[in-house]
Amino acid sequence: MLLQRLVEYAGTSADVIPAFYARKPVRWSLEIDANGVPRGDFVSTADKDDPQRRFGAQRLVPAVTRTVGISPVLAVDNGEYVFGWLSEGAKPERVAKQHDAFRALITEWAAAEPDGPGPAIAAFYRDGHAGKLQPPADWSRGDLIGLWVDGVYAADTSPARRFWAGVAGDRKGSGRSGLCLVCGQVQPLLKTVPQQIPRRWVPGATQSASLVSMNEAVHGYELQKFLTNTPICTDCGLKFMTALTGLLSDPLHSTALSGQNARLAWWVLGGSTFDPWATVEQLDPTQIQNLIAGPASGKEETVEDLSRYCSLTVGGNVARVVVRDWVEQPVSQVKDNVRAWFDDHKIVDAWTGDVVEVKVSQLARAAGRFEAGRNGGPGTWTKFGASGEHRPPDLFHRLLGAALLKRPLPPKLLNHVINRIRIDGRLDAPRAALIRLALRRHPNLPEHERERLTPTLNVEHKPPAYVSGRIFAVMDDLQRTVFRVADQKLNTTFAERYFGRAIDNPQVVIVSGRRNVQAWLKRLRGPLHRPNWSEAYERRLDDLFVQLAAIPNGAVLTDKAQFILGYHQQRAEMRAERLAAAANRKNTDLPPQPDDVAPATDNEGDDA
Repeated sequence: MLLQRLVEYAGTSADVIPAFYARKPVRWSLEIDANGVPRGDFVSTADKDDPQRRFGAQRLVPAVTRTVGISPVLAVDNGEYVFGWLSEGAKPERVAKQHDAFRALITEWAAAEPDGPGPAIAAFYRDGHAGKLQPPADWSRGDLIGLWVDGVYAADTSPARRFWAGVAGDRKGSGRSGLCLVCGQVQPLLKTVPQQIPRRWVPGATQSASLVSMNEAVHGYELQKFLTNTPICTDCGLKFMTALTGLLSDPLHSTALSGQNARLAWWVLGGSTFDPWATVEQLDPTQIQNLIAGPASGKEETVEDLSRYCSLTVGGNVARVVVRDWVEQPVSQVKDNVRAWFDDHKIVDAWTGDVVEVKVSQLARAAGRFEAGRNGGPGTWTKFGASGEHRPPDLFHRLLGAALLKRPLPPKLLNHVINRIRIDGRLDAPRAALIRLALRRHPNLPEHERERLTPTLNVEHKPPAYVSGRIFAVMDDLQRTVFRVADQKLNTTFAERYFGRAIDNPQVVIVSGRRNVQAWLKRLRGPLHRPNWSEAYERRLDDLFVQLAAIPNGAVLTDKAQFILGYHQQRAEMRAERLAAAANRKNTDLPPQPDDVAPATDNEGDDA
């Protein structure tokens, strides 16, 4: 089914690389005229200051898997094939055979396609121009050299594509016909899969990797080598390999993060224009608005029910592609899953008061270690793949699966995030979103409890751990107010000192904290002359304490999460109340706060 869907995509996409071609850096260019006479010397296309052209300009290059045999490609190859140049360690006899094979291929091309650039290149060799050229001073054995005819890159012309498809197909063909497993037609069958995927698109691979490979008898069924028991026709083999290579190399259809050991590619078949990546990762406002408004407006298109979302997650093992996951679902179902994803994770931002959605990569980033900045500078999320990141290696793709396919979250995610919050002392919107997401998708949580876990503060939600978190937030706010009014420097806040301990055992911290609360309220009433503010805090704390039959002691995992969520949402609610009062939209009995600035980080961007 996977190969069939790749073949379908190849037939509908205009972005697929031509059969038996690949994008590679071509370091040197040589232009000749229609009579085969060189127009100047070699031109280097490399630019060391440009990462995309460090080894030459990226161009489409004829390509097949080349092992130990002599196998030239058309109109572009290394110096040994194109000119017979000898490099250090090369065998003269073998290089001579490589060059002869390259010239013979050009001669065949010129005869088969007389209207293309082939005759000019054949004349270039026949008239002895090639032998007069010397290698550039900084030429190396691996550099590719491309030939141009009258300003046209010869390897990527229609005559070159037609001729090369036949040559490469013959090289990879098995010489027999049979029923293709992919298309179900009787066609000439392949001996081996014609192309490999460059290792840079396959995390974990140490060299270019094959999707299907049985080059030793022990690898195949009944000790049969090659594709003997996996009949795939030439046309389908070309299409699914070029389609897969194109998808994995396209940033609009694939993604991978450092240290996350896999690359995910996706595509949509059937005519739908829904872009899942723009929705859950780029947070495109238009995509999100259309997604959420679709069911309410009654304008969900029938095409969505007929279209299919496909995704493939691959890793590498030396020279083999490891398919870690393959998914095919109706686009309408994926849309429902994404709506549920936003419902389950969106959260109020404690600094702006806005309810925000968080992109998947930022959720994965926030699950890693956070390093506070020095001397009040911005903090830093440990980068993906860095030493000591303390981030699950497959988290990004597991979260994508939860977003697009509504798969279960990793069982240890909630415990991991809580530990990082406790250790780092850092709670922000992405981490709070992970807490809410893990709670709402907890398998043992009743449905009525799940619905009470709203993005903003829910005063009707009264589990003891949630209320305890709210009490802790009010206590911390009270301390900050007292020290600010007294114009005293606060080196360590109540939350900074006790938050980690309160997550594990709210009772110990809150009971001991009540003694501090009485002292802070007394200071507000007396020396600081703020009796109204003291009454406001006391009233809020009394309203919360009356909801507790008992303060939780020795919290279980979900109680720890409820405490964190209550703390975050209460803090956000008080700040939003102050902002509304400052804008004359709402009255509040809370003391005004200065314009606090959210703790910053210096690497909020993607590491992809």
